Amino acid sequence: MMHRFILKFSYMIDKSARYQKYKSFFRSLLLDVNYPYKKYFDWFMIILILISISILIFSKSDMLPQWFVEFDLKVITVIFILEYLLRLWVNFDIHKHIVALSKEKDTPLSEYYFEPLKKQLAYLVSLPALIDLVAIFPKFRIVRLLKLYHYMHGTSSLFRALASKRFEFIFLGYLLLGVTFSLGTVFYILEYGVNENIKSYLDAIYWALVTISTVGYGDIAPITDTGKIIAMFGIVFGVVMISFVTSVMVSAFSERFDELRNADNVNLAAKMDRVVIINGYGHLGLSVADKLQKRGKYEPVIIEKSDEKVTKARKDGYKTICADGSSAKIIKDLYKAKNIVAMLTLTSSDIDNIYFILNAKSVVPDAVIYARMNQHHLKRQYVAARADRVLEPYEVVDTKALNYIKKHYEKHQKGVIFFGYTHKSSHMCYIMQNEGIKMSIYETDSNRYEAAKKDGFVNVVQVDANQHDYLEHMKTLKGFMVVCSMPEDELNVYYAITLRSGGFEDEIIALSDSKEDNRKLILAGVSKIFDMYEESAERFIELIETKGEQVV
Repeated sequence: MMHRFILKFSYMIDKSARYQKYKSFFRSLLLDVNYPYKKYFDWFMIILILISISILIFSKSDMLPQWFVEFDLKVITVIFILEYLLRLWVNFDIHKHIVALSKEKDTPLSEYYFEPLKKQLAYLVSLPALIDLVAIFPKFRIVRLLKLYHYMHGTSSLFRALASKRFEFIFLGYLLLGVTFSLGTVFYILEYGVNENIKSYLDAIYWALVTISTVGYGDIAPITDTGKIIAMFGIVFGVVMISFVTSVMVSAFSERFDELRNADNVNLAAKMDRVVIINGYGHLGLSVADKLQKRGKYEPVIIEKSDEKVTKARKDGYKTICADGSSAKIIKDLYKAKNIVAMLTLTSSDIDNIYFILNAKSVVPDAVIYARMNQHHLKRQYVAARADRVLEPYEVVDTKALNYIKKHYEKHQKGVIFFGYTHKSSHMCYIMQNEGIKMSIYETDSNRYEAAKKDGFVNVVQVDANQHDYLEHMKTLKGFMVVCSMPEDELNVYYAITLRSGGFEDEIIALSDSKEDNRKLILAGVSKIFDMYEESAERFIELIETKGEQVV
């Protein structure tokens, strides 16, 4: 009969919109840090706690009127009782559990009530719930200070950090307990009856704990030689243990500090206008962020998982979130403010970029995402992931460099010489060959030389990097253009300065993918640099400004 009544009551409140509304409100007020009214509730409770503790302190010296004490005992205590009951209420939806089980056939009666009872008991014996319960009683009002754990979220995060290291702390606790009692017992046996300060076993345990903690009050000291040796062992052990505890705490806190800083940056991003999220702070991410900041129209916010790059981004003055781009929570939190114009995923890993797109689209289906594609054959995967636009940096620089080379060729009607058949130049060489532009490829690497020949290029010359015979031929060429497209910019610098020092006087251009080497390329004699990252950054910004309409 009672079970039937509970079942009927559960169905009734499950269908009650008012009940659900009130419970949702109190759950958000007590537990949801993103709920807009929670900060006001938190400040209210913090002030109440501080008032209660202040009344407790001043009441000891009879400096307060009695009505202050009555206010604390009756009004503030009642508020804490209500808060405790509300936390118990929102902890678990018992009616939903009962309703869900009632739809299953042949469910034992015990399952209806055992699971809710288990969950509520687990909450009741948890440390936060025990603090809330004890803090209700007037005699333990000092415990109300610990309730700040609920309302100061940075503090609660640090408590969680310590909780994450509970294995280490439990191990240290057992070790401390064992060593304290061992030292205390040996000290008691050695010093009792000889040392007038040791009157009981408790005195010996007290001495052991004071010694291990390195506090050293000095009220009890060993007088026997063996007791002094035991004391030295205790001091050394105490120093080692303190170092161990410190390292564990520093490790735990450093992890949480990153979380707190991320939360702070998410909150700061929510207050910005026209935010552009940049996933990946490599050369391209840095270039895009720098251009966005200089133009002042958009606010870049960086997501980066590399500690080294995070440090650099923060040093450069950007709001930076240290996290993996696959974090759904980060994306969800960022989009709550509805101020994000677009997201760019610019890492050098296609897998990471595609995963970022899938993660973001799964959380915010209408999110605008522009992606860097590193390997052309993966374009269909980007399309399947629903990237709004995809740019391949080398194709971007190819287009601009190709137009420049064509103008030079039309003007001089001479050939073009590529130093390096690499990912920087292969696509460009293919287009130029199809358009009938005279060109040659000089290659130092035998594998790339064979690849160029295999791809159908005829004028391919293998150069010995240790011999400079080709320079005699190069300095006789007039009106030709050299394109330095070696895989590393250090080699581009080397061949540019080698050509200049060898007598080549015509135009040298470089296809660069390292901003740091651009100044060296200019000093080496390069006439014009096509920087992959600079050009790609311009195109990504064009995408943002035109909402993807202008870029193919």
